[in-house]
Amino acid sequence: MTKLRTVAVAIFALHAGHSTAADLLKISDENTIFVSADEVWEEPEQEIFHFRGNFEIRTPRWAVMADEATVYGRLDGLDRIVAEGSPVQFIFQSSDAENGSITQAEGQKLEYQRELGLLYLSGGAKVASGRSIMRSSEIRYDLERDQLEAGGPEGVRLTAKPELPR
Repeated sequence: MTKLRTVAVAIFALHAGHSTAADLLKISDENTIFVSADEVWEEPEQEIFHFRGNFEIRTPRWAVMADEATVYGRLDGLDRIVAEGSPVQFIFQSSDAENGSITQAEGQKLEYQRELGLLYLSGGAKVASGRSIMRSSEIRYDLERDQLEAGGPEGVRLTAKPELPR
């Protein structure tokens, strides 16, 4: 078992405590990835990293915070993240440069398939985007197409706040 800690990540952890969702995604270099956890070990033959305790990963477009996570693929080109927590939090900024809308999501379990742009949440799942919030037992969210599917034994609850006329 290999355990690692990085200095750059410690700086991120100090900065993240008082930030908004938009601030968490402000990284000056598009190629920078910040990762932080209490422990990490890897399976080098398979490019799998296991993180435990205060896991955070942050890129210029998305961030994940969880109690523990498994990252599949190299950190600079990861394929998938599976995370658990109370709850796992996910922040995503759309690629639409004009709007740059921020989506925030959470659940007890998260799976993010980065290449496909698919997010799966379960256990008290919630997605907030713009003026609407969706809650359900399970939510599947296609981030690039901005399409949601939700369901489960608790049903689906959607709250939308209409824009007020000026």
